[in-house]
Amino acid sequence: MRSTKTLRGLGYSGIASLIAIVATILIGQYYLLSGLSENQSIGQKIVFLSVLLILIIAIVFATMYPQFRKIYLSYTELIRSEDNAKTMASQVSKLYDELGKSYQDLEAVNHIPEEMSILMKADMNGRISHLSEKVKEILFIDKESFHSNFFDWLKEESYREDFIVQLKDMITQQQSWNGEIKVANSEGDFVWLDLVIQPVPTSVLKNEYALLIIGRDISDINEARQRSREINHELVDKRVKEQQYRSVLILEGQEEERKRIAQEIHDGIGQMLTGLKLSLEGIIPSSSPHMRQRLSDSKHLMKSIIKEVRRVSFNLAPSSLVDYGIVPALKKIGQETTALTETIVTFENKTGFINRLDSNIETNLYRIVQEAVNNGIKYAKAKQINITLSHTINQLQIQVKDNGKGFDIKKLEKVGHFGASGHGIFNMKERAAYVNAAFEIETNIGQGTTVTIKLPLT
Repeated sequence: MRSTKTLRGLGYSGIASLIAIVATILIGQYYLLSGLSENQSIGQKIVFLSVLLILIIAIVFATMYPQFRKIYLSYTELIRSEDNAKTMASQVSKLYDELGKSYQDLEAVNHIPEEMSILMKADMNGRISHLSEKVKEILFIDKESFHSNFFDWLKEESYREDFIVQLKDMITQQQSWNGEIKVANSEGDFVWLDLVIQPVPTSVLKNEYALLIIGRDISDINEARQRSREINHELVDKRVKEQQYRSVLILEGQEEERKRIAQEIHDGIGQMLTGLKLSLEGIIPSSSPHMRQRLSDSKHLMKSIIKEVRRVSFNLAPSSLVDYGIVPALKKIGQETTALTETIVTFENKTGFINRLDSNIETNLYRIVQEAVNNGIKYAKAKQINITLSHTINQLQIQVKDNGKGFDIKKLEKVGHFGASGHGIFNMKERAAYVNAAFEIETNIGQGTTVTIKLPLT
């Protein structure tokens, strides 16, 4: 079934090219056997074999070039989408930073504050001697139903005792106080008052003082200010959610593109290279040591190319993740990385976790671990990387710990996550947030790096 899909994907030109390869190799081997059996010089044999190898390589190149070009274009498109994701992520970060600055308060509304007027008069102990018509209008009260003491009124309005004591101390020292207070009118509605409490002398000798309480109703202004904040907050939240949604679509599109490229590499180029390897192994070695060495080198090169193609295909879309889940895929990361690099990568499933998760969750967890391992090898120059997985009934935890050179996380946070070194960390955070997982990173210069992902299971 897979072979049929492969041939159908290659098209008629690919099938014809493959037939040409096989026919050429068979004809070449025939003439090689008959030619080598005759009495020919070493030079003639070398020329004959060289021409045959060049012919094989030329046909293989002509056959594989369309596939290489197709994959190159797909890879270019993938890089372009990653750049778009980076730009959108930068915009999201700026929106978060500007959230606190976006409130426009009174600039966004056209409320003109009213003039201040005298609201009350009281003695230095707070006993009220006069209520103005203005305060009666604001609070819907009359003098008989209102408190006789200003400080008792504040206490009943649930203002803290230490605030009232501090206010009394200021007044005793003939200092004025200015601020906003929130009180309730007689109908139970909240009213905001902008007050100035000013001690004023009542005698020429200035040895006796009284309190002059002036102010204005700023309830409408505060309500408009609050509405402005809510509107701006909703707008920012809407833009953030739109950017996050776009980022999610880009991530999903990238994963689909990776799978498609990996499938094309595996089913197309991978099988072609395998066929070429088998053909090279079928060539009978010449008696010339030089030709035997060249043929041996070609075989080793072909094995290396096939190994590299399989590695790239695995990194793009590991079949173990799709077929068996996150645990076998993480184990495979350790095995593949250890085999292909000088870094030893181990995996330990501490609690025997075997459950399958949603495919999007498994993919994002895998990409986070893959990024952490690659960073440990590429930047930290780690010699040992340990991947551990553990779980409880409520939570799955994955930890990637390396013994590399570490880095200054505070410096990176100041510079930002959009440089060459910080973009990978930002991507890991975004992927963790996408699956509702907590992301933590601990590192110090010379002490290695530990990345921890905590995923809720309930």
